[in-house]
Amino acid sequence: MSDTITLLYAQSVIWLVVFGLCAVIALMFRRVRAFYRRIAPLGALAPTAATIAHLPTTFLRSFSGSEVTAGGSREDGRPQLLVFVSGSCPVSRKMVPIVDDFARRERLSLLYCGDESDEAQKRTIATLGLSESGFVNDAAIGRLLGVDRVPFAVLLDPTGTVQARGLVNNLEHLESLLGVQETGYRSLQGFMTANPRALTG
Repeated sequence: MSDTITLLYAQSVIWLVVFGLCAVIALMFRRVRAFYRRIAPLGALAPTAATIAHLPTTFLRSFSGSEVTAGGSREDGRPQLLVFVSGSCPVSRKMVPIVDDFARRERLSLLYCGDESDEAQKRTIATLGLSESGFVNDAAIGRLLGVDRVPFAVLLDPTGTVQARGLVNNLEHLESLLGVQETGYRSLQGFMTANPRALTG
């Protein structure tokens, strides 16, 4: 009889511990959710300032020899996404398929850009699997837009105005470029400067 009572006590203690653990987990889950809501989502970071806020129609020569345009008023009325990459950058290799899918889904006119020797760019095109007709090698446009690291993306509206820009290491960074248009700030830094308490709720 005493063994039965001892077993019942032991089972009761075990169930109390289980219920206690469930209560602690539920409390932690609520705290984590509350904490997550207070954290502002981080977007693409722009480490340097752009020289211009509007890119006029710029005629460039693609690697295939065809003429392409960057900036200015676009006849198709679509925003343009300029993405600066390098074949020696492992993050660029990861981002190319993500960028391709993102631009197709959001109906953006996509142009890849680089700033290296022609020989290096041949390797870049081969390494990243890019189309020669959709890739330009021009140092001047990168300087105008404040590009100093890759992969770097610049979103232009259909008139050539810079809407958003910054380093892009994942899909969320790309999506944040579109989100910047809704806030009216061209970079995450601009938003945080105007809203210093954004991270503290």
